Amino acid sequence: MITVLNLRRHIVAVADELNLPLTLRQVDQLTNRVALRSARGKASTLHLTNQMYAVLVGLASGEEVEQTANRIGRSVDTVKSHRRRLYKALEAENGPHAVAIAMNAGLLRTGGGA
Repeated sequence: MITVLNLRRHIVAVADELNLPLTLRQVDQLTNRVALRSARGKASTLHLTNQMYAVLVGLASGEEVEQTANRIGRSVDTVKSHRRRLYKALEAENGPHAVAIAMNAGLLRTGGGA
């Protein structure tokens, strides 16, 4: 099973192999997009934007709103808005509930192997 962290490592490796000068932000954006597209195949009824998925990853990793905002290059208010939309899309009551729903839907996986 490939995790988001392993996916990120693969993207970095391929970019290095192809001599593509990607910034960390670009690597994060590519990782989020590939993970989201993969997850959509498993949970096609859930429609999350790339930004909502990036916020979901932050929730799952225990990031504070400010940390997520810095990681994805958005304002704190924007991240809060994405969180509200994410909760609505997942029909979740809060962050831990959203993470649990996403894991059950196959949108997130626990670490543990490639």
